[in-house]
Amino acid sequence: MNWHERSIHIQRNVVKVTGEDIIVKETKTVAGDRYVYFSLEMESLLKEFQRECTWETETYDRRRLEDADYVFRRHGYRLPMTPSTFTWRFKLILKKHGLPTALNVHSLRHTNASLLIAGGADVATVAGLLGHSQPSTTLDIYTHAFDKNKKAASQVLQEGLEI
Repeated sequence: MNWHERSIHIQRNVVKVTGEDIIVKETKTVAGDRYVYFSLEMESLLKEFQRECTWETETYDRRRLEDADYVFRRHGYRLPMTPSTFTWRFKLILKKHGLPTALNVHSLRHTNASLLIAGGADVATVAGLLGHSQPSTTLDIYTHAFDKNKKAASQVLQEGLEI
């Protein structure tokens, strides 16, 4: 995590196969190794979470939290949190705040992409943030999100041609 740049370097992928140990591996593609950026509000939340993790690590693990530690990790270990635990905690947050429990963590990724596109972000930028190696992948998945942009572009053309 880079606080000055307000960014997180995504460089690994965590996979859990039933009956096997957790696997930490490289991202699926070279493009998957990327930086994502967060807001001032998110910075505040992440710093609060980091303070809790620091206290917990020092209190229970009797060691200092290190930069190499995972942001979301198993208590008492230097291992990442299992995806199922992360999903379970996400569902608790949804329930606590009266949000639809049909949502999943991956739906946040889709919402993010759709909002970026609706806000006018270009396909290459959105593809880079999502870790897609080709903007065409982003176009294939999010074609529906570009409808608003298509209408706006058409309107610009019509006004430019005074039609």
